[in-house]
Amino acid sequence: MMFSNSGFRITHAMTGVALTAGMFIAVAASAETSSPPSTLAVLPDLSAKLQTTLIDPNGHRSLSTVQIYRSGQSVRYEHTDSDPPEIWIMDFKEMKEYRIYAGDKIYFETPISNRLSFKAQREGLIPKENHPELIETRFLLREDRIEGHPCDIVLLLRSIKDRKDLGTDYTLLWEARDLNRQPLRIAYYQPSSTLAVIDLLAVQAGPIDPGLLQPPSGFASMSPY
Repeated sequence: MMFSNSGFRITHAMTGVALTAGMFIAVAASAETSSPPSTLAVLPDLSAKLQTTLIDPNGHRSLSTVQIYRSGQSVRYEHTDSDPPEIWIMDFKEMKEYRIYAGDKIYFETPISNRLSFKAQREGLIPKENHPELIETRFLLREDRIEGHPCDIVLLLRSIKDRKDLGTDYTLLWEARDLNRQPLRIAYYQPSSTLAVIDLLAVQAGPIDPGLLQPPSGFASMSPY
């Protein structure tokens, strides 16, 4: 999303920093010129609560929370608002998604789109891929802490080479220094001008049972439909 100077704002309780599109530009000019390390290709295996807050241009908010388990390029999402929970498993290496319905002991397999893979990379759920046409510049703003984890707040500017007409988009990341720079909070604008704030809460780093990242044994595949 390429930003205008419209005045969206997140509360301090939501992000720890008051943000506006204009502030993105202002802090870029005054930030440290020495860029912190970029997010490493190897992210730690972990489990966490993934909380997504969306704020539309009219200030209306929606909040959703799922439990996730991540190992390598595979992520398991458990939607705990249903009983039994609806489970999605995203294998970004093989670009396959499995939707599992435990009550019926069935699952559906569908391909993962490039757009969904890019979104997962942007939100710090899987390692970033190198795109030669994408120009990224990072600015260290200040330090912060999230649930005890020391974080660097980083302003990330991205543009496409030789496409100045598309402008630049801006993302704020809270990268945990004790978790291999895993982003614990990310704020950015979606194409609809909706502000998205992604939080990883109650993070537990450590090995993940491989069985959580594949369809359960004995469940029937319903693909093709």
